[in-house]
Amino acid sequence: MNRLITLLFISTLNNISFGQIDANGNPIFNSVTLKEEVLDSCSISLNYYTLKGNIDTKKSSVFISNNPTLDQIQNAAINLPSDFYVLSKNQSLICMIMILNSPQRGFLVVNPQTGEQKEYKCKLKGDISENRAKEIIENKYDNKSNISNEILFFNGKKLKIYTNNDAKSAVFNLIKSEKFDKIKATNIKTLTQEETKEIILKETKQGGKFDFFTPIKGKEYDGIQIKPGVFSTKIGIALYNWGKATYEIGLNKLEDAYSIFSEFKGRQLNEREKEYIKLGFNRELEK
Repeated sequence: MNRLITLLFISTLNNISFGQIDANGNPIFNSVTLKEEVLDSCSISLNYYTLKGNIDTKKSSVFISNNPTLDQIQNAAINLPSDFYVLSKNQSLICMIMILNSPQRGFLVVNPQTGEQKEYKCKLKGDISENRAKEIIENKYDNKSNISNEILFFNGKKLKIYTNNDAKSAVFNLIKSEKFDKIKATNIKTLTQEETKEIILKETKQGGKFDFFTPIKGKEYDGIQIKPGVFSTKIGIALYNWGKATYEIGLNKLEDAYSIFSEFKGRQLNEREKEYIKLGFNRELEK
């Protein structure tokens, strides 16, 4: 999903206080698209607000610390929004549906064009979403954490998980009962991952917005100071900026960034190229 759409969504929310904003005044809360499905004549995508890259990143609106404690992670995992759904027809947005966790469980539905929003009751039971529970395990915040029988054991606590299937059913039922799928789509368009790829390839060509390479031609291996005490080469920074740009335009997976750059170069990437692209994709120099 295009991150501009994500920012547009959260910029309308009055339920959460966002501290950090981008150059256009939008709050920064990074997300990834996990799945896309068809609902009758509409498309619906499941998107997830990650903990990593948000609570540990200074430019995120929900930044806590470079190294948040287990208690801070637990509080964020339970209270911060986790999943949101985007309903569209022919790639034109209809509405966005967020599952609110705090101060009470509910649905927040937003018209992305007008900013109009409305809350609905949500009967989902549980302390934490399945996606968030899985991320906590994957990030290895707590070596003793595990998931068993839809219970997350984390930080000495037992947290009941509401599953992706339960969440999807609740959202689909809301869409049907409120007839959101019958609403006229807005003029706001979303990009598919394939369209995003084509834009990246086009803009990476000479003179494009992602062409960080032509300006340093012949000087690729000149040294440059990134910040006090940290040095790199100009080609390293160019690769970093390219990786960062692909993330910001809406690319979801690092592996896709590798694949696109490999297609652009017409060869397999070397380990140095992969490392710098990874650093940029994860915005490591900005943490």
